[in-house]
Amino acid sequence: MRFLTIGLGHCGGKIANSFKALAKARKGVIVDVCAINTDKADLLTHTNIPEGNKLCIGSGRGAARDWEEGRRAAIEARGHIEELIRRLLAPDTDIVLLTLGEGGGSGSGIAPIVAEIIGDLGGECIAIATLPFERESVKTKINAVRGLDLLYRQDALKALICIDNDKIVAHYPHKTLTEAYEAVNKVVVETFLDLVDLAHMPSRADRIDESELSTIFRYEGFATLSNYKARSDEVEDLSSTLVDTWNSSLFADVDTRTAVGAIFGIEGPSRLFTTLQVDRVRRCFKDTLIGRDIILGIYPIERSPWVSIVGVLVGLDIPGKIRSLYELARREYQRHLEAVEERRMRKRRGLFEFEELEAVERPMEAPRVVEPTPPSTAMPISEKRSILDFVGGLSGQTFREEEFRELLRGEFNLSDPELERIIEELRYNGWIFEPRRGVIRVL
Repeated sequence: MRFLTIGLGHCGGKIANSFKALAKARKGVIVDVCAINTDKADLLTHTNIPEGNKLCIGSGRGAARDWEEGRRAAIEARGHIEELIRRLLAPDTDIVLLTLGEGGGSGSGIAPIVAEIIGDLGGECIAIATLPFERESVKTKINAVRGLDLLYRQDALKALICIDNDKIVAHYPHKTLTEAYEAVNKVVVETFLDLVDLAHMPSRADRIDESELSTIFRYEGFATLSNYKARSDEVEDLSSTLVDTWNSSLFADVDTRTAVGAIFGIEGPSRLFTTLQVDRVRRCFKDTLIGRDIILGIYPIERSPWVSIVGVLVGLDIPGKIRSLYELARREYQRHLEAVEERRMRKRRGLFEFEELEAVERPMEAPRVVEPTPPSTAMPISEKRSILDFVGGLSGQTFREEEFRELLRGEFNLSDPELERIIEELRYNGWIFEPRRGVIRVL
């Protein structure tokens, strides 16, 4: 079986590099591999990828954690990317696999363009993408949701597999971050390689083959991987163990009821594969999945001390983690914009209110500052101290614009022209700002 693995950005390059390294020890699998990145120095670290298969695009210094920068670099280098893929895409390539990290600038921006190019060449692909930690920056989350959306829309992309970085802490609490990342990459790669091994393994019962493995990904949507191994004396019921494999994996939690297809191989001691046990496994798939394209391989091995379950669920609906990631990015970005605007308006107001020193016998003169000429209709705030005191008492509160206007109108019996002048003066002097249309926040 032949893979073309294309590593995009820092994280994607690491996974592709691991794929090539681990595949060397496996029989019956060929892995062609390349890496595309905006960071020239990072490309040098992928020692298992031939130098001629590494493509640096953009400035060579990275994408500044900006998905748009990565996308621009990919668009400008489109011809070079197409030439690289065309050279490596063999007639007998079974699966084209994109690997990337969603959240940085390179992987998030490059992946949609690469998927589009693969489609233009008449091919299809699947993608493995890591999702950012919940506590990462708002910029990282925005990169991730924008990159995921653009990639998901590509016609050439058939299956999108997401690794949930937040699960790394639970699975590897005592490993260093680098060790944990390497362990995750190994799980991802070995899931594919283990499935290929099963496709080449004889069985006295049902088995899977290479053609089934390469065509199961034709169902569009999200997918998830399962790779579970336990001592055989710890497994009593295969069906419940099967469910545990996809409920406790490193991949983003999915609603298995939405899956339209699956391919799974189960290997273990012969005593576990009674007709009753196998029937329960089949019933588990039938009762759980909405689809009915289920391929099951049974591999009994006499006196095996281990049970191994490896497989893929495909055609899944959007994982809940991605929906929550979008909502979190939206809320955090709004708060970020409000904080930036508030600092800008406070700077405009200056450090002190020098009008309060007017009653002093020998007032201190403020440094002479050249300020923009206020609008001709502006009303000096010093003549309306009662209004200023009233507005100051509302500091930190947010109102609908019409609600704020009615509050001032009712409190001070203002005419429409007076109200407009007061609002304009409050804006000009930095007492209020509009975080979004129709909303006023008092500073």
